[in-house]
Amino acid sequence: MNELIERRARERLLTPCLAIVAWLTLLLFQVASGAKSNPNILFILADDLGYGDVGCYNPQSRIPTPNLDQLAKEGMLFTDAHSPSTVCTPTRYSVLTGRMAFRLNYKGVFTGVGGPCLITPDRLTLPGMLRKKGYETAMFGKWHVGLTAFDKKGKPINRNGLDAVRLIDYSRPIKGGPVDRGFDHFFGTASCPTTDWLYAYMAGDRIPVPPTHIVDRGPLPKHPYSRDNRPGMIAPDFDLEAVDQVFLKKSLEFLKRHKQEKPDKPFFLFHSMQAVHLPSFPSEKFKGKTESGPHGDFIFEMDHVVGELTK
Repeated sequence: MNELIERRARERLLTPCLAIVAWLTLLLFQVASGAKSNPNILFILADDLGYGDVGCYNPQSRIPTPNLDQLAKEGMLFTDAHSPSTVCTPTRYSVLTGRMAFRLNYKGVFTGVGGPCLITPDRLTLPGMLRKKGYETAMFGKWHVGLTAFDKKGKPINRNGLDAVRLIDYSRPIKGGPVDRGFDHFFGTASCPTTDWLYAYMAGDRIPVPPTHIVDRGPLPKHPYSRDNRPGMIAPDFDLEAVDQVFLKKSLEFLKRHKQEKPDKPFFLFHSMQAVHLPSFPSEKFKGKTESGPHGDFIFEMDHVVGELTK
């Protein structure tokens, strides 16, 4: 019987990114209960990471994850918890609102510039709540809960696909993104950075460098996980294999700037990674660093990002 209980417990092991969500909940309780010193909050969300990928949950994992292992060693491990969903959009909606996504009349995930935003303007969000508590709030990475771009006539483009991206008037602000839903700062992508119809970065409510041509997928790595991206429009400064390093750079810049300029003001930083979502495109310096192929290399890069942030 004891062996059965232990096996069932192992089968219910929680993904590390969700453990961070649970840890965040404890910190938010401290904020809501009126603790004298509100903590800085770093919230890291990783997609498609299995608990068996990480050493602290699976000693037999072939992928080095020293930073996640250290985070677990210094904090807490959770072995019985649940995600709001198995895919990007509803998970982010639930995390940002505290409301289960199944209450929405929406199924699936957003792509391109589809909208409107699933978070209605009247709904309190996690960053909005923390901002009322005196926090500076920032998000870097993939948004993926919908937003609205406009065409040259000022009409909203609430549909997806290549034709929709071609209609966008990039001189107009984009509505319903992070800066309209509680975040003071945002740099990232409308949805999945490497699978979408729109391969371009957003800064605040604008796309400063618009896409100019159809992505050339010929030079991209050819492996079983490499053909998950759509033949969308890409901006000249958008490297499909470097997005997580760009997101990391933006988060580190925010942390350093905040420490210098506002050391006494608490911050909430939501770092929303592309890793380790398919297609598995590790950046150049992580290619071949594990014995588990491109996806293993991508997990190793994700662990590196966690380490750089937690420093």
